[in-house]
Amino acid sequence: MRTILCLLLGIVAAAFALIGTTMPLMLPAQAAKDRAYYQQFRVAAAYIDRNGALPEGEALRRFEDATSGPSIWSSLNTTPLDCDPSFRKAPTDRLILSFWRGEWSECYAYPSGQTTLPMSVRAYLISGVGLNLVIYWLIAAVAAWGAIRLRPRRRASSVPSVS
Repeated sequence: MRTILCLLLGIVAAAFALIGTTMPLMLPAQAAKDRAYYQQFRVAAAYIDRNGALPEGEALRRFEDATSGPSIWSSLNTTPLDCDPSFRKAPTDRLILSFWRGEWSECYAYPSGQTTLPMSVRAYLISGVGLNLVIYWLIAAVAAWGAIRLRPRRRASSVPSVS
């Protein structure tokens, strides 16, 4: 039983160490995607400011085709459904755009440019990912410590030693 528990703790330690190592490596790519979303927000807000509504039909297809990277155009909403409570718009903002990201909404206020998008690795770390990384590494360290403490002991040889 001790050996099984040692192996399980070793697997837990390895899994959390892997997550704690690979997550920061993915943050620059995610921040780049968020900057692309931000640019799309800016273009959409300028379009709405000029035309009074989101593009439809052929105009929408042109914007989606011109977008490099992930597209938010088809899910843009001028009535934010669920902006983060910390999101604040400036008094001069004329509209707020949002899009559903699968589990939460990202929001953008025009013309101030306020957004919920963390567009840098530093912003991700401050927003809570840094705390998650610390927790993952603590779990990995505690599991590794437990695995080391529970490792099977070497038994003394039953063959007498010759002196």
